[in-house]
Amino acid sequence: MTKTKSKIELHLIPGTMCNEKLWSKILPYLENDFELVYLDIPLDKNLDEITEIFKDKIQSKAINLIGFSLGGYLATYFAMKYPECISRLFVISNSPCELPSEEIKQRNQMLSYIKQHGYTGISRKKAASMLDTKHQSDELVNLILEMDNDLGEQTLISQYQLTSSRMDLAQHIKCFEFPSYFYFSENDPLVNKIWINNTSQYDTKIKVLETSGSGHMLPIEKPLELAGYIQLWASEQ
Repeated sequence: MTKTKSKIELHLIPGTMCNEKLWSKILPYLENDFELVYLDIPLDKNLDEITEIFKDKIQSKAINLIGFSLGGYLATYFAMKYPECISRLFVISNSPCELPSEEIKQRNQMLSYIKQHGYTGISRKKAASMLDTKHQSDELVNLILEMDNDLGEQTLISQYQLTSSRMDLAQHIKCFEFPSYFYFSENDPLVNKIWINNTSQYDTKIKVLETSGSGHMLPIEKPLELAGYIQLWASEQ
């Protein structure tokens, strides 16, 4: 009788206004070798409270942690606080540093608008802008709209109010002793490429993976490429 190969666990944190549907395109490429564990971002919690909730779920085991966008920052923040709980770290479409002042300003304006008028959801135009021009299909735009609709106003307010004040994690990342991958589009305006390259310089534990284009939503835009990098990362010691 052949012994069934045990699957490697991957813990996944989504981004702002994303849920586990974010991983739906990559799932077919991973499910034979990996067990996916979804870590939802809890409501009405700040960064420290969120990471404490994740720690309670994970307990004392060391995990393979993948985060996308805001989830990438949360994954890195978790790794900073609990390095003993990390076997490997994979950050997608995020540079774990302070948000630009212009981004903070836009978020505050959005929160003021929502308080006055309510939240009617992300526009198709805004959703499409998160994708590279080659990937702006109705299917992918609709997937972004669907996740946004699933989560709604309360989630957006919670995430904007409580996760926008971020510290620069560069000095902590340089101390990580586990494999850390950073995967992003070369022209993604939401990623600080210079910051990532400066942080990773001379550190053999950090691997920087730039992909072509400007797309932010890489788990749904380039699932096959991303899955290949995850396979490589998961094999690193």
